[in-house]
Amino acid sequence: MTRRVLVVEDEFIIADEIMAMLTDAGYEVIGPVGSLAEAETAMRARLPDFAVVDANLRGQSSGALVDKLRDKRVPVCLCTGYRVDDMRAAFGDVPILQKPVDGRALIAVVDSALKGRD
Repeated sequence: MTRRVLVVEDEFIIADEIMAMLTDAGYEVIGPVGSLAEAETAMRARLPDFAVVDANLRGQSSGALVDKLRDKRVPVCLCTGYRVDDMRAAFGDVPILQKPVDGRALIAVVDSALKGRD
């Protein structure tokens, strides 16, 4: 069974890179979507198995989206251009990856979160 990963990223080049990393690793990518509203629409249409979310979407924190995903038991990781240490207080135990995203680190986070989930 192919796992679905929602990519929420407002920078096209970064979204494209993340999509390629996930696709190469065998995941089905939903999106990318570039706003909170588009992410919620995508979630209603098809709940993902995992989500990769930019911490800041067009000047808005993605905290509420992360909370909704977690409420639906969808594991999530954040990608950010900000200092990772500055993000920890706002997002708790959510894995945070620094941009530019390292492909091996991203796939390790996704694989780890989905391991044993059927």
